[in-house]
Amino acid sequence: MKEKYFKHNRNIQRKYWSKTSTCCFLLILALLLGGCSSPTSTKKNTPSAKTPTPAVTETPTPTVTETPESKEQSLEDTEETFDFNQSLTLKAPNPAAGETPRVLFVGNSHTYTNDLPIIFSEIAAAMGHQSDVQELTEGSYTLTLFADHTDELGSMLNQKLTEETWDFVILQENTNDAFSFPEENMLPAAASLDEKIRAAGGQTALLMTWTPKEGASILGPEYVQSVLAQNTISVSKELDSLLIPGGVAFMRCLEQYPQIELWDEDGMHPSLEGSYLAACLAYAVIFQESPVGCTYNPGLEEETTAQLQELAAGFLVL
Repeated sequence: MKEKYFKHNRNIQRKYWSKTSTCCFLLILALLLGGCSSPTSTKKNTPSAKTPTPAVTETPTPTVTETPESKEQSLEDTEETFDFNQSLTLKAPNPAAGETPRVLFVGNSHTYTNDLPIIFSEIAAAMGHQSDVQELTEGSYTLTLFADHTDELGSMLNQKLTEETWDFVILQENTNDAFSFPEENMLPAAASLDEKIRAAGGQTALLMTWTPKEGASILGPEYVQSVLAQNTISVSKELDSLLIPGGVAFMRCLEQYPQIELWDEDGMHPSLEGSYLAACLAYAVIFQESPVGCTYNPGLEEETTAQLQELAAGFLVL
């Protein structure tokens, strides 16, 4: 399966994927942050979204020595960036979400921080949609690990996908793999999981993560998010999956409402505002409804919730 998808995608978005390979070494160093590098940070191994979230281990950003060559390369790469305000044609669920849809979130600390699945379910309930929402998450995990039957959580996910039915499975990739290894790791792993999800009658949605607040060493946040956006969109198009463009929403929020802090103190994980924005966006994509007017508030300023709801609604084309 991996070989099949890898060969099929050699020419897809080559401009972006070949460019990212030239700075893999920098990103491997620069993205060694909590929740994004290797599976060593705090665990959150729960099939239920109702379990309390553990503390997230913060890892300091390593120092990267900037050489003239690396600086020249980074400046050259950042000349072409993604237009975060462009209109995105997001695929609508088919079939549409029915009564009490079963939704499974799969990812790492980007998903379990602030209990994103619970926020999503609370938003849906407040908008009149009861749902069965669960999660399977682990700090720093990659889709490659989740797709591995010999891995403990991979085995658990395989069992859940083959023995249970899900209407939607939301996959969140490790940021480093989404940036540096979309063709080598992200695509074949997502394709393997997508095949099981479809076989069980479900639909796959890719949750696009967000850049670290300050970018990655000499790579600015706009460039890092540009690559994350393009790579995730490319994989989504190849799989013909749903897409939840969280990172793009973060960048739009930075432009429209710079006073809203979307990142936690570690500069990597989402703040409560960031998680609420991602949850509103997931609601809009899954239910194809605007979250504007939702009465559920996880503890934010009323003006802030209204602004984040409007941002998420802006991605809908109804």
